[in-house]
Amino acid sequence: MKALIVSLAIMVIVIAGWWVFVDYADSNLHELTGMIEDDILKSVYSEDWEKAGMQIEDLTDKWHKQKKIYTFFFNTSAVMETDYSIAKAKQYIKVNNLPLASGELGCIKEQLGFLHLNELITLDNIF
Repeated sequence: MKALIVSLAIMVIVIAGWWVFVDYADSNLHELTGMIEDDILKSVYSEDWEKAGMQIEDLTDKWHKQKKIYTFFFNTSAVMETDYSIAKAKQYIKVNNLPLASGELGCIKEQLGFLHLNELITLDNIF
């Protein structure tokens, strides 16, 4: 009986920790997605490359700070794919390439959404 109670307590702690992380990740990933939609893409579409460059740097800084935590919970290859996409988007903005910059920013938005969906507490993700 004691082992059952200890096992249940540990399971509750793990699920509670997962829930806290999912909430933390949700708000941060939504913030990054919002930066792309509301700031960077608007600057890219208006071809304000200097402003877009500063905005992508802000996004990169926030991503790298959060990535340290994400690597403990998210699939490492998915995190690295997002890193690669951010690096490509930065370069496309640097060379003022509207089609490639906007396409890569769209890809980053999808990757961030994918990261979030894969960490939600659902039966598919548990089993």
